[in-house]
Amino acid sequence: MKDDFLVTVCASGGGGNFEAVVEAQEALGYRVNLLIVDRACGAIDKAGKHRIPCKQLDRSLPAAELFQEMDRAIPDDTDLIVLAGFFPIISAELCRKWAGRMINTHPSLLPRHGGKGMYGVRVQEAVLASGDAMAGCTVHYVDERIDGGEIILQQAVAINDQETAWELGGRIFLEENRLLVEAIGLIMRKCGEADV
Repeated sequence: MKDDFLVTVCASGGGGNFEAVVEAQEALGYRVNLLIVDRACGAIDKAGKHRIPCKQLDRSLPAAELFQEMDRAIPDDTDLIVLAGFFPIISAELCRKWAGRMINTHPSLLPRHGGKGMYGVRVQEAVLASGDAMAGCTVHYVDERIDGGEIILQQAVAINDQETAWELGGRIFLEENRLLVEAIGLIMRKCGEADV
């Protein structure tokens, strides 16, 4: 019987969400066992700083082969996969294999402003253009629908007058960091209850 709750994180960018997950692991009692990236990015440096192994996928591969490579890289004893700013849209096969054990963070209050092409500053541009009074972020389970999986947690953020999409995105990113860690803790507690 293994003691550790093991988390594999997938990232494509600067690694801010990844670092938040890493920095909370001791307090919450899980362990990040691997970072998977699909490109050279800042998350790799953060993995090195924290001595976490990193696997960079070969983006020149056709999509089916890329996800086979990703599947092979994920340690067999992984309990949870966290998509923390990971750009590729996960294959249906991987979604099915890891159903209920793969989560994603999205910088809007889903189902609003989600789906194909909605990432980065585009999301906050859409939020501001819509006239919404509230923005926010969501952590959800990953399924075959883009940003369509069951919602785990959401955090609403009031939009300030005259705020730019970049400014709003920066505030929401801080909430994403916190919410992602909170979601991992929630899932761990649910898994613990299931094991009793």
